[in-house]
Amino acid sequence: MVARIVYWVSTLAFCAFYALSIYTYISDPAGSAAGYAAVGYPAYLVSLMIFVKIAGILAVLVRRPLGLAQLAYAGFFYHLILAFSAHVTSGVPGFEISVVLFVLVILSWLSQNAARGPGAAYVPNWFDRWA
Repeated sequence: MVARIVYWVSTLAFCAFYALSIYTYISDPAGSAAGYAAVGYPAYLVSLMIFVKIAGILAVLVRRPLGLAQLAYAGFFYHLILAFSAHVTSGVPGFEISVVLFVLVILSWLSQNAARGPGAAYVPNWFDRWA
């Protein structure tokens, strides 16, 4: 039961934040492009990230096919590492958000097998005793 709560709280929290960022990209594309430019990324990534983030959220929530969901977790993992790195090196505030989201993504990934079936490969069974 604990594993399911950890999984759903962490998954819905990071998916909600990513959905909010998609909304921001769509409602304020100029501001989003300026934010990307401030941390050193090209502005054209904003339109690309809309589709990538939507696909990632859907893959994690649907988990069919399972390999695609794991690829989405990997994408979120690397996106958050790059976001942290970009904020720290550019001096733009906001790296704290990437740290919190990183923890949520890791918790979601670690607890997914105990909370939902079928089990994903390469996920340690740390949460199985709390399932």
